[in-house]
Amino acid sequence: MKALRPLRAGVFAAAVLMWPPPAPAQQAGDAVRETPGAGRAAGPGGPTAAAPFILALDPGHGGRDFGSRGPVALVEKDFTLRVAKLLARRLGRWPQVRVILTRESDTEVSAVRRSAIANHNGASLLLSIQADASWRPNARGPSIMVAAPQRPPRVEGEGPDALALRWQRGQNIHLAASRRFALRLQERFTKIGGGRKPPIRSLLLRALEGARMPAAYINLGVISTPEEAARLREMGGENPYIGAIEAEIVHYAKLPALPPEPDSGTPGVEGTPPGGENVPSGEGISEAGAPTPAGGATPGAGAPTPAGGASPAGGGN
Repeated sequence: MKALRPLRAGVFAAAVLMWPPPAPAQQAGDAVRETPGAGRAAGPGGPTAAAPFILALDPGHGGRDFGSRGPVALVEKDFTLRVAKLLARRLGRWPQVRVILTRESDTEVSAVRRSAIANHNGASLLLSIQADASWRPNARGPSIMVAAPQRPPRVEGEGPDALALRWQRGQNIHLAASRRFALRLQERFTKIGGGRKPPIRSLLLRALEGARMPAAYINLGVISTPEEAARLREMGGENPYIGAIEAEIVHYAKLPALPPEPDSGTPGVEGTPPGGENVPSGEGISEAGAPTPAGGATPGAGAPTPAGGASPAGGGN
């Protein structure tokens, strides 16, 4: 019987490559708004308006979780939401992209729910927007983080096959793709920063553990440093770092190089993206990934943080 265990585990591992199956369409009244004609996956020829590339943007912190505070009246939870909306509006120029926000207002979302929102909507990529903090007075510049490989804890009475299945269903099988995305984004950030190469770190990131797609944390600067805080405070839609993230998403999703020209100038932070549609939000998705009735979501236990509750630079991500 023991000799059959490796074979059985191999069968389970092969089956997981086809998991999860396509999620059913949401029912009327679900809290997550669907873009008309949006699909779950891109076709073989690349994303289309009918089968768009689905991107989950996660503005870090929110609600009671303020994140880090800067010396120029800058709060991380407000900064991450503003940048996520700016990026979503820029990507709205592509009809082949559908953007999901894990929150679109100052609400608290648990770490588990953030990845559940991305999973439920069939996202192909999850990006968490953050700002770093440090006790070092000269700390500055962006950084990128990806999830570290980890073995899920064994449940009492659980066999090796079930454990292998859970091992394959989390972020572990996407770590290589996540790192490839991070490396290419690092190259773009290096060109902006005058040759300074942003670090890429692998950490146990709670919000990414259950994500069933490539995922990354993007720290756009060190909010605790006065010069950096001033730069982050003035970050607008034409900021080169936001443009670099957009460009790498375009490359990753295999979108056309040039989007259609917008009807008017660059939109501001507030309002709706081109076309008049609100940016879809994941608010109202339960931690298990199932939709809850509109208005029925309960705030989560907090925002995602690396293991130990602090960023690698000593900040409050």
